[in-house]
Order: sequence, then structure tokens, then C-alpha cells
Amino acid sequence: MLNALLAPLQLPVRALDALGQIAEDLAGLREEMAADLRPMRADMAVVRESTSRLPDGIDKLDKTVTGMSAKVDQLHEGVNDIHAGMSSLNAQVEQLGRQLEAMQQAIDQMKVSIEEVTKDLPGAGGTGVVARVRHAIGGETS
Repeated sequence: MLNALLAPLQLPVRALDALGQIAEDLAGLREEMAADLRPMRADMAVVRESTSRLPDGIDKLDKTVTGMSAKVDQLHEGVNDIHAGMSSLNAQVEQLGRQLEAMQQAIDQMKVSIEEVTKDLPGAGGTGVVARVRHAIGGETS
């Protein structure tokens, strides 16, 4: 019965023992976590060093992109100039085609006129206007 009467007094001793055990467990956990964090710290140092160069790299990329953008703009202007030149050339080629057709028609008409004139030349055996008139008035038809 004495143990039953002393049990409430033993409760703080047990609580203190439990707290001591918890403290020991936390210390062990702390050591485990510290061991786990060491590689992470090394990795973080590498990441910090790698990312410390990012602003310079971003500036270089920005300058490169800006330069390339300017070159693309120049190329675009050049392409537009070429397109305009091609349009002008196409219009000139069409105009030359029309002029060639007109010249061909003029040449064809000149051929017809020359053929008709040669029929009427003296001594020609043709039946043109001059030969018919000559025949009508009784002239030579040789």
C-alpha cells in the first residue's frame, strides 16, 4: 500500500525521466539532421556560385538577342527591298512583253504589205493592182 501512496510522488520522477529521454532523442535527431544537411550545404554552395554568374549571362544574352533582333530587322528591310525590286521588274517584263507583241504585229503587217507591193512591181508575174491595170489598158504583161 505504501507504493500506492507514493505513486503520485513518483509521477514527477517518471516525467523527468521521460523528458530526459526526449532530450536525448532530440539531440540524436539533431545530429542526424546536421549530417543530412552537410551535403545539402555543399550543394547550396555550388548552386550559389553557379547562380552568381547568371546576371552576367543574362546581360550577355540580352545584348545578343538585341543584336540579332537588329540584324533580323535589317534582313527584313532587305527582303522588302528585294520584293519591291521584283515587283518593279515584273511590271517591266510585262510591259516589254506587250511591246514585243506590238512589234511582232507590226512586222507581220509589214510582211503582208511587202508581199502585196512585190506583186505589183513591173515585170512581176503577179496579179496585183498594177498588173491588172496594165492588162486592162493593153500594156505589156511580161
